[in-house]
Order: sequence, then structure tokens, then C-alpha cells
Amino acid sequence: MTVDVTIVVGWDEEYFYYDNGDEEDTLNHTTEEATEFLDLNADLVRDLEAWDAEYQAIFDRVRGREIGFATPEIEHAWFERGKELSARLKRESPMVARVNYLADGSIPKGTCVF
Repeated sequence: MTVDVTIVVGWDEEYFYYDNGDEEDTLNHTTEEATEFLDLNADLVRDLEAWDAEYQAIFDRVRGREIGFATPEIEHAWFERGKELSARLKRESPMVARVNYLADGSIPKGTCVF
């Protein structure tokens, strides 16, 4: 069995979305669940968690969406790291058939598919 995975980040939420075949389960999965189900190696998990942590660190509950990355270059680098990590996920997981990378929703669906 292989699955299609969508990577999309949001404030205070998990970034792995896939159907694990359990009708009573949601499509959104924790890193721990994804690590086990998708057979992810520790290096990839560490890099994904660091990538997500960088995004979570810019959130400010008071100012909400008006905050962001310090510079457009830092934001661009973060988007590019997400693309690289999505490609690695596809290459390194025997369970992944396809990866749809959406970052924070600003990349249109289907734009970066591995």
C-alpha cells in the first residue's frame, strides 16, 4: 500500500495529511504517526520538524497574520527547504506514492508535486 501525502503548514497544527485507510481516522496526522506509518528515517523527521518550527516561531497570537518572516529572502529560503523536504519524503519513504507540497497555502495545489 502506498499513499499520497500533502504537506501543508498552519499555525499550531500538524503538517502531514494522508489517508491511512482507517475510516474513523482523520487525514491529518502527527509527526509520530507519520514517522511510523510512512517509515520515515530520523534525519528526515528532524529536518521536517526544524522546518515546521521555523514557521511556528514567527506566529504571534496578538498580531495574527500581519506577522511573517523577517525578509522576503528568508521566506523564500523556507519555501525552498519545504520543496526539498517534500522531494526527500517521496524518495525516502517506501509508503509514499506522491507528495503535494502546499507550504502555508500560498503555493497553489498541484504546483509542486513529486
